[in-house]
Parts: sequence; structure tokens; C-alpha cells
Amino acid sequence: MEENLIIPEKIKLFHIDVVNTYINDDTINENLNLDFSVAHNTKHNLKDKRVKIELFINLLSNEEIGVKFHIDFHYTVKDLKDQYTLNEDEIPVFSSQFIATLLGISFSTARGLIFQQLQDTKFKGVILPIVSPMKMLASRKK
Repeated sequence: MEENLIIPEKIKLFHIDVVNTYINDDTINENLNLDFSVAHNTKHNLKDKRVKIELFINLLSNEEIGVKFHIDFHYTVKDLKDQYTLNEDEIPVFSSQFIATLLGISFSTARGLIFQQLQDTKFKGVILPIVSPMKMLASRKK
């Protein structure tokens, strides 16, 4: 599929829903040696020109989950019809650049939300790493 031009002004993040939060700061020690994982899922409503990005973010400390977030990002996209083609089964296939753009916006926003949520815990000051949105495409949750 040919990548279409993405015009940021045509993308509107209109709702953020923190679906699930789990913070267990008893799992950490002063070393704060954390492993990080992120996965995503996408949903769409073509009629209403909407896309939802679901992010699943985990921080593991000493092989135990210390932080788990599920955050949904709801977008309206004025030129949504230009961002996908229909496959032989009439199922929309979105351009990788378009989904990566939404993942980048979503993850960047999530980093700030999570940073703020962790301020009153032993995870205070933890900043999630920067992740390539193109690499995040491969982390689709099944």
C-alpha cells in the first residue's frame, strides 16, 4: 500500500480512558532495575471516522509486575478514508505510517500520564523509555 500523507491537523485526540491501573511498588528496591514492555491493539469505526489505540504498558521489577497500565486513546480523523485500503475481504488495512503516527502520539501521552501517576510511589521519577512507533507496530496484542 502506498503511504498517504498524514496531516496532523486532521487528527484529533478527543478522549483518553485509563481503563486499568496496577501499581505495586513493594516489588522494587533501591536499584530500580526495571524491564519494560508495551503492546497495542487498534479498533476503528469507519462511519464516524474514529480510531481507538489501546496501549498495554508494563514495568517489571525483579520479574514481578510492578506497574501495569491499559490506556485507550480515542481519535477522530478527518481524512480517515485516505489512510486505508480495503483488502479482498473488504476489510480495511491501514497504512503502517498512519498507525505508527497514532501509536507515537498515544505512547508519548501515556508516558506523561504514567510519570504523573507514579509520583506518590517508590517509582517516583521513573520516565518510560522512548520507543520507535514503527517498532511498536510489531507489538500488537492478540
